Amino acid sequence: MCLKRFSQDQTVENQWENGGRETIQVCYYKGCEAVYGEKEPLSDKTVTHGLCPKHLEICLKEIKAEVEKLVDKTKNFKVLIVEDSTLFRESFTLALRERFPSIEFCGAGDGEEALQKVGTLRPHLIFMDIRLPGENGLELTRKIKTSHPDIIIIIFTSYDLPEYRERATQYRADYFFSKDSSAKNIFQLVESILPTRV
Repeated sequence: MCLKRFSQDQTVENQWENGGRETIQVCYYKGCEAVYGEKEPLSDKTVTHGLCPKHLEICLKEIKAEVEKLVDKTKNFKVLIVEDSTLFRESFTLALRERFPSIEFCGAGDGEEALQKVGTLRPHLIFMDIRLPGENGLELTRKIKTSHPDIIIIIFTSYDLPEYRERATQYRADYFFSKDSSAKNIFQLVESILPTRV
């Protein structure tokens, strides 16, 4: 929205005590453009951007509604991260938890632990590394998909090779992502998987 400069007859003229500069607070909410509050300095600008009290309250309610919607979508949603590097698993979990605080996250360092947690946790989504101690992530994906076809599995690996992508498809993985993918792309993928309220 473009803010227009208000003329003197539209505003009350007040001088800023320290320096004599004048600033105008103008509400930017959906074309409101109301002048509000006390005049305060903002660097050397003559128009400050903000929300009048009425629209500040509306915006806070809108933000709260968006947060509640996200919390509701993620409530009881469970994610298992199968990764043998403890450092990577924990840092990846932390990044996802910060973005999706209501999701339940769990980790596994190898195939045996992963199968055990699939049985007890019943995750909705699994991030699966390929190179794991013992059974590799592709074989593990095939096993899990055989017994739990509804679990969404994302192959998440540093080895973005055509043969791995082909085998991931053969073993019924739902997605194949490189660990070099941006956090934004990963977050968007997770958001697309989250259930939508009916």
